[in-house]
Amino acid sequence: MINFERKYNRMFLKKIIQSISKFNMIESGDRVAVGLSGGKDSVFLLFCLKLIQQTHIKDFSLMGVNIDMGLGMDMSPLINFCNENEIPIIIEKTNIAEVIFEERKEKSPCSLCSKLRKGALVRVAKANNINKIALGHNTDDVIETLFMNVLKVGKLGAFHPNIYHEDNKMSIIRPMIYLREPLIEKLVKDLNLPVIKSLCPEDKKTTREEMKNLLFSLENIYEDAADKIIKSLDNVDYKSLWNKK
Repeated sequence: MINFERKYNRMFLKKIIQSISKFNMIESGDRVAVGLSGGKDSVFLLFCLKLIQQTHIKDFSLMGVNIDMGLGMDMSPLINFCNENEIPIIIEKTNIAEVIFEERKEKSPCSLCSKLRKGALVRVAKANNINKIALGHNTDDVIETLFMNVLKVGKLGAFHPNIYHEDNKMSIIRPMIYLREPLIEKLVKDLNLPVIKSLCPEDKKTTREEMKNLLFSLENIYEDAADKIIKSLDNVDYKSLWNKK
């Protein structure tokens, strides 16, 4: 059972609370669903939000939603973790893997997969009166997305920490934008949180993996590269950008 009174490293909670406060991610009365992939980031986010919920700083409800793509992943450790900590969890069965890998036979299925999973997640959230979906994107994910947009699309942009979708009446929030992936990985191991190994055949073969390696290469030259890049997203010189408007 998660107990806030234990002497956890408060630094990671401080960074999450900082992002929640700065971008007004969670308000009293919100119904928040964490999109659980089974990976380290989403389960760590669920763990942290449960800790924050126990402080009663924000009076919000919390649940987990896993979109089962049909890859045969055993989610029982995650289900047990949620049950032990009184966190409602929904496992939504889908045929996304079949659609992507068998019917469509996509050469680069990641984009379509992301859209289908997000659509299923929003559908389940709306059916359960959820008004905010929390995703486990961390600092590294932000930078990798920025790199992909610049180098693959020719667009300057990442993703917003808190974005409201008018069509779905749903906010997508990302409370872990100020946490680095290596720290999350270490904390997940230290806290013995349940991580489900991905069975996706495209795992570690994506463009995002290329961007991850690019970030590592940059940090070998500029040690504080990640910190500076994240800071630049909060410190935009709009006058120097070639904005058509």
